[in-house]
Amino acid sequence: MNIDPIAELLVLFICLLASTSTLAWGLMAYPLRIAPRASTYFSLANLLILTGVLLTTLRDQTPSYLYWLGADMLLLLGFVLLRSGTQRLFRLSSSIKIDLALLLLTGLSMLTQPPSIAASDTLGIFFSFMAASTFLLMAKDNLVALEHTVKRPIAVILLSPIALMGVIFGLRALLLLIEPALKSHLASIQSADAIPMLWLYVVMTLWINVIMMGNALTRLVQKMRQQADRDYLTGLWNRRAMQQQLEQLHQRWLRDGQAYSLILFDLDFFKQINDKFGHSAGDAVLVKTAQQIGKVTRAMDIFCRLGGEEFLLVLPGTDGEVAEIIAQKLQQALRQSSLNWQGSLIPISASFGIVTTATGDTPDSLLALADKAMYRAKETGRDRCCTAERRLEQAQATPSQ
Repeated sequence: MNIDPIAELLVLFICLLASTSTLAWGLMAYPLRIAPRASTYFSLANLLILTGVLLTTLRDQTPSYLYWLGADMLLLLGFVLLRSGTQRLFRLSSSIKIDLALLLLTGLSMLTQPPSIAASDTLGIFFSFMAASTFLLMAKDNLVALEHTVKRPIAVILLSPIALMGVIFGLRALLLLIEPALKSHLASIQSADAIPMLWLYVVMTLWINVIMMGNALTRLVQKMRQQADRDYLTGLWNRRAMQQQLEQLHQRWLRDGQAYSLILFDLDFFKQINDKFGHSAGDAVLVKTAQQIGKVTRAMDIFCRLGGEEFLLVLPGTDGEVAEIIAQKLQQALRQSSLNWQGSLIPISASFGIVTTATGDTPDSLLALADKAMYRAKETGRDRCCTAERRLEQAQATPSQ
């Protein structure tokens, strides 16, 4: 079949976009290693779409399973991999098995029709329903992932091209079902009648890849930000992140008057552990401590490693009495834990300093008070809890508004 010159030019443009995207995603996967698994899926998806489009242009009057069924299945598999890449990018639950099962069902349905122009409308219906469901579900996946990082209206705007592609394929299926006379406009990419649809495919192909690229870079920025805020060894918040969150909590206390407390603790005899068993054992003790304390902290608590063997637990909405109870629980949790290091049991204990907000406090002054209380616990025998000492009238005061 002869292809319209303008339609041919648009098809070539789609192929250029797909091939460029294949290379770009391949570079992001290796050697740049930006979301490598998701980028690999996106690269492979564009390659399949490129191959499918090229095979579609070879359709003529001769029945051919390769140019009809093969081309359509490659295109649909490319769409499925786009969705799977999105799920891997945002660490969503994978639907690849269900998607592949639907793809297999679609392929079996297509086999009921002869692979030729005569059945192009029916084949187009099967193809379009599968493509529509894949793109609409892909838009839903992106919305679920992005609504936690951007406002919902912005997420909807960003994802509109993906959803629009799903809607277009759905309308294509319905129009082919209701009005077979539109076959030359909707079921072929070789005639002049298909030019408006091809233009739409060009725009959507470009826009969808731009969105996916933006999502991958957003994920990279989030990962870098998380690494900047987390302690490399224990995975806890680091001092920088703690100071930011503590300042925000302090401002809320000044505004609302809801007290919060700090528990600062330092592992006992940590230098002796390093000297006797080595720094690898010391690192293992730090990780064990983070794990044990993490088991008894609340979801709203802010658990940080300040550096060395020193840790801080920030307790929002917690007064001094409750903070003392929590500190005792932490103390008991460490007492009951030990590290089995190369056949030797290393006991773990810590000295705790506790402080609760009062009038005139700042984040720095609270940390200084907790630090003094912690060192008093060390000086009076270690493995104990001490509350910061204040004048009576200061301890009973409430924050000024």
